[in-house]
Amino acid sequence: MTFAPLRALCLVTTGALFALGAVPATAQSSTEEEAEFGLLLDAPGVESTYYNCIACHSEMIIAQQGLSRDHWDELLVWMVDEQGMMEIDEPERTEILDYLAAHYNEDRPNFPTPVSN
Repeated sequence: MTFAPLRALCLVTTGALFALGAVPATAQSSTEEEAEFGLLLDAPGVESTYYNCIACHSEMIIAQQGLSRDHWDELLVWMVDEQGMMEIDEPERTEILDYLAAHYNEDRPNFPTPVSN
């Protein structure tokens, strides 16, 4: 199985978000090496989160959310039950939930802000 078409779609989507100013200027000017995990905050758990999530959607979907840990957990269950996502085994699932709850919670501490013109 190849993910080339999905990767191309993610790159096109991210490029469109840059063009629309939906990505912070700091993220736009970063090189690919500096932004290894796209828009996601580089912190413990980012790698597992990034690689489990971008198989189906861009990291912008994650970065835009502001959910409690319980709601992130419910969302993962929904993605497995309704969207056909493969279940994430422990301890990786807990690592992802810890990361999301810490950095993309209801306070939205890492919400991407549009670039001002």
